[in-house]
Amino acid sequence: MLKHRTISFSATTLISALYATTALAQVASVEPAATADVGSDIIVTAQRRSETLERTPVAIRVLSAAALEKQAIVTETDLQMASPGLTIRAGQNSNQLNYALRGQSLDAFSDTRPGVLPYFNEVQLDGVGGGSSAFYDLQSVQVLKGPQGTLFGRNSTGGAVLFTSVKPGKELGGYVSGRLGDYKLRQVEGALNVPLIGESVLARVAGFYEKRNGYQRNLYNNTRAGDVDRFGLRGSLHVDVSETISNDLMVDYLHSNGSSLSGLIDSLEPTGLVPLIALTNFGNQAQYNFLINAFTGGAAGCNDSTNNCAAAYAAAHPNLDPAGIASYLETQKARGPYKIESDGPSRYRGRNIILSNITSFEVGDDTKVRNIFGYTYLKNGIAGDIDGTPYGIDDNGNGGKNDNTRQYSEELQLVGKAFDGNLDYVVGGFYSHETNRNLTTSLLLQFPPLTGTTVYSKLTTRDMYAAYAQGTYDVSEVTGIQGLGVTVGARYTHEKIKFDVLSDDTAYLAAPAVLATYDFHQQKSYSNVSWTLGVQEQVNSNLLIYLASRRSYKNGGYNGIQNPVPGLGPNGGNGYDLETLTDAEIGLKYRGNVGGVPTQFNIAGYQNWIKDGQRVAYTLLGTTPAAVTVNVPRSKVTGFELDGSIRPTSWFTLGGSLNYTDARFTDSYVSIGGGAPVLFGTYPDTSKWSGSLFGEVSVPIQDSITASLRSDLYSQSSFWFASTGNRSPGARIDGYTLVNFRLGLEDSDAGWSLAAHLKNAFNRVYYAGGIATGELFQFNTVVPGSPRAFHVEARFKF
Repeated sequence: MLKHRTISFSATTLISALYATTALAQVASVEPAATADVGSDIIVTAQRRSETLERTPVAIRVLSAAALEKQAIVTETDLQMASPGLTIRAGQNSNQLNYALRGQSLDAFSDTRPGVLPYFNEVQLDGVGGGSSAFYDLQSVQVLKGPQGTLFGRNSTGGAVLFTSVKPGKELGGYVSGRLGDYKLRQVEGALNVPLIGESVLARVAGFYEKRNGYQRNLYNNTRAGDVDRFGLRGSLHVDVSETISNDLMVDYLHSNGSSLSGLIDSLEPTGLVPLIALTNFGNQAQYNFLINAFTGGAAGCNDSTNNCAAAYAAAHPNLDPAGIASYLETQKARGPYKIESDGPSRYRGRNIILSNITSFEVGDDTKVRNIFGYTYLKNGIAGDIDGTPYGIDDNGNGGKNDNTRQYSEELQLVGKAFDGNLDYVVGGFYSHETNRNLTTSLLLQFPPLTGTTVYSKLTTRDMYAAYAQGTYDVSEVTGIQGLGVTVGARYTHEKIKFDVLSDDTAYLAAPAVLATYDFHQQKSYSNVSWTLGVQEQVNSNLLIYLASRRSYKNGGYNGIQNPVPGLGPNGGNGYDLETLTDAEIGLKYRGNVGGVPTQFNIAGYQNWIKDGQRVAYTLLGTTPAAVTVNVPRSKVTGFELDGSIRPTSWFTLGGSLNYTDARFTDSYVSIGGGAPVLFGTYPDTSKWSGSLFGEVSVPIQDSITASLRSDLYSQSSFWFASTGNRSPGARIDGYTLVNFRLGLEDSDAGWSLAAHLKNAFNRVYYAGGIATGELFQFNTVVPGSPRAFHVEARFKF
């Protein structure tokens, strides 16, 4: 009872505070918003229709084309700095990436669906390979926070990141830019806009090329890790078929080569299942020989005289520290993260093709039919060292980790207004067919005669059908409260999942008695209804208050880094089940004048209730290392988000953000592989605090020439990269603060600009993620972020 009273009191207090703020804002707003804006109107599509940011009852962080250029956002890490609360989490290395928002993420090697989905021109990018993207010629990036299970193609429980490219314009023009920087950075990009037939057929072609040396030096083979060598090409075509019919086609191609920043050993967990601390200590001959004999059941015949396995290993590896990874860890920490000694491969290959075709039919003054066809082919190949040491414990060998994802999607929408314009609605149907071919090679324990190679080869097929509707009704006339609206939305989704183990999988080599326990062709289906309920009040032209609750799902599936044993993870099977998230959110958006100063700010508070959250643990199933995905019964995530900016003078802008996230498991004992229940005690990929601060000074020099200086600061507290950090205390990354600077000069009439960027100005060493294998292999690895980097840019618009 006390708990419910506390929640009720807190909600009442918060609503009262919001209305007090409303009253204050109404008094302070002495000028119309049109003359008091901090910047121009920002158009968003969070509700699948175009509307201004401050009138959209969804927590959104929007980065316009100008913001992307000013902040030199060219990687996912840059996007994280510009959107606190969004975490770009690295896994095995810097090219295995995952978006995380409000505690919703994707564990490495779990094969679950992402908690946060990226979209490109309204087409979802659901490749599980998680490769890096290309940020060029973009109109905007919208970070939608909270579950998006009603209006978007696949349920996403944490949010969505919407990338929108620049559309063809009606005039001949474009731009070209070039960047030069340290680490031998060379980058060129540009776009050309061409009206082909009057204003009816418009085309745009954009492309980029980037090459840069890696930040890490691998002392093992005197190579660099983290090299970038990639290019992209994008073509867009807009056709007005008639006065009421138009078509927008976009085809994007990205080709990536190079290597990845490698994970490196960061901590030891002596209680791990495989005794690698002792096994790598080959200087202790008796112990080493004993362990090799134990692993082979005595077949190795190791001893201290006639068959000294320790002495043979030492002779074959004269450069290794005979005291093993316990001693090597101290050596690595003394070197820092940009000098490594890794015996595994470091290779990255990516090929992405994205096609978006949107046809619009105007069937009335306020009604439109839209057909959205999407095709994506996402191919990622990563070969890397899992252990981040020279000891040959675990790497991908020459095969690597390879994901080929193909997806076709078809969506038909009816968008319009009804009831004298009081109802804004979207009704639609959606279908997608997705196949993911995964081939992962694991080269384990390269201590002869233990060395073994495991091949995981799987094909996952997903067919999804959905129907949805959402509308916002203006109930001002009914209630007498001006600006009051109610939003209701629902989506029915049916998904069929097929999981096939292919013939080159090592599982086929098992003994007949074991093979009898396997099912190489499994399938399951899920049907569910996600929904949205909300109420919002447009108090005046400057202020919006909203309250919403939503439900979203992540359907179950099968884990590929296991043998195909039917059943769920707690019982030793390779399956995992449905995850459900329900949230409540209250928010306020304001843009106007406060005390004569143009001001903009957004506030949101939320609570997530998560049932059967999908999380991974690394363990042994029999004698085979495995990634076991299980459903953790209950979790909660509570938080608030604040961002805003002010412009005290015409030449100075100040802004920032603050995010608080309290994510925790509340019912979290789960069996892994049929063993005794294990406590999932640390919520991963979620910093409790993160925030940013920026200041920009823009001063006219002469005529149309303006000089500017901008500084951006980003800071976040520590976070875990494992759900069982209570059993692996080293699976934790310290908080950090990064500072960037930009100095610019621009001639708005002539179209040229020059800029110098300094990123991570104080050369802070920080880490972007890792793999928590401590419970299995007795060590954890972490992936470093980028060191200080400098580049200059010249851009010309024509």
